[in-house]
Amino acid sequence: MANPLFRLPFRPGFLVPLFLLLCGCSQISGKLLIMEGNFFYSRGLYNEALTAYLKAQEDSLAAPYAEYNLGSAYLFLNEADAARERIAAAAAALGEKPAADHRELIFRIHYNTGVIYFEQEQYGDAAAAFRRALETDGSRVEAKRNLELSLLSQNRRGETAGALSDEAGQEEGAPRREALFEYLRQKEQNQWKSREWTDPSPASGPDY
Repeated sequence: MANPLFRLPFRPGFLVPLFLLLCGCSQISGKLLIMEGNFFYSRGLYNEALTAYLKAQEDSLAAPYAEYNLGSAYLFLNEADAARERIAAAAAALGEKPAADHRELIFRIHYNTGVIYFEQEQYGDAAAAFRRALETDGSRVEAKRNLELSLLSQNRRGETAGALSDEAGQEEGAPRREALFEYLRQKEQNQWKSREWTDPSPASGPDY
């Protein structure tokens, strides 16, 4: 059984940076759409929330957050692969934007990607994602612990696979050994039979 993870909630209510309030109408519209999507999602209106996030993608500044919130929504709906795609799209949407302006979003992208990989038992990929999260913010205890858990789970899987391989090899070798022993026993019996004393046939020639 996998160890429990520290897990940031995949809540779509991720705050959009304040600088969007200082931008033009289209950017404000993008922020409002994300807020609208968060409102719908908090009330279980998932289709409406997804529609709002999809519209927010048209705003280049809001797009990374819209993509991330889409990923959060998909994950809540148990669509892990779709969630990972949308979170990856959030990273792509950031492009060359200054990392310092989006540090929390970048951390959550890597962290939540790690959570998805871990839950899919892809421990190597999970560890790599948690490492990238820690490169963004090395102070996050939850990411450190999840990195350790991922590496531990990966090592345990390797040990289990090795034990199963050895056991399979032993089971496969057992019939071969039995066949060899049977062959040797049969050969030994044949050798003893060939040495058994037999009464000589009546002599037909002169008895010296």
